[in-house]
Amino acid sequence: MLGRRATSIITHDILYSGDPFTRVKLSGLFCEEDVRAVNEARPDLCGFVVDWPSSHRHVGLGKLRGLVHRLDPTIPAVGVFCNQPLGMVAELADEVLDVVELQGDEDNAYITFLTELADVPIIQTIHVHDASDIERANDSRADIVMLNSSWGSSRPFDWLLVGGLARPYILSGGLNERNVGAAIARLHPWGVNIDSGIESDRLNDPDKICDVVAAVRATDGG
Repeated sequence: MLGRRATSIITHDILYSGDPFTRVKLSGLFCEEDVRAVNEARPDLCGFVVDWPSSHRHVGLGKLRGLVHRLDPTIPAVGVFCNQPLGMVAELADEVLDVVELQGDEDNAYITFLTELADVPIIQTIHVHDASDIERANDSRADIVMLNSSWGSSRPFDWLLVGGLARPYILSGGLNERNVGAAIARLHPWGVNIDSGIESDRLNDPDKICDVVAAVRATDGG
C-alpha cells in the first residue's frame, strides 16, 4: 500500500495538471467515521481543521495524525490553520500533511517563510467582501487561493466580484449537493470546497459526503 509521502506525486497531479476537471475538496473531518466516508466518496482533497478550538470541526495534533493515518493515501491531506505559529505548521507539513491551507491573517511574508521551511503546496483562503479582497487574492504568493464568504457564514459571497480574479481559485461558501453543480456551471472554478454543506446537525453526514462528490463529478461529465 502506498505510504502517505507517496501522495506527493498525486498531490502534484491534482494541483498542477492542466486537466479540465473541477477539483472537489471536503473540509472539517474530525472523526474516524468521517474518514471512512471520504475514503468511499473519493474527493480530490480532504481538509482537517488543526488545533482551532473555536471551530466545532477542529482536531488536536494527536488526533490529526491518527485520522491522516486512516485516510486513503491517494487522497491528499490538507491541514487547515488559522494564525498558527510558523514552526508548528511547518513541522506538521513535513511530518503528516500534503497541503497546507491558511485561513487567518497570514501575509505573503508568512507564506514565503513557510515555503522555505516545508515542501508542500499552500492554499490561502481570502474572505471576500469587496474588490480589495480580490486584489489580495491576485497578489497572494500561495500556490492557489480559495475565495470564501465571511467568517462563520454558510452563505455565498457576491460572485460578481470573481470577474476581477486573474488566477485559478477554489470556490467556497454556502455550497452543498443541491447547488454545487449550478455554481460550477456558472463560474467554472478550478475547484470547490464544501464544509457545512456536508453536515447534518453539526456532524458530517456520510450520505451528503457521497452526494456532493457525485454532484461535482456529474457536472464534469462523470
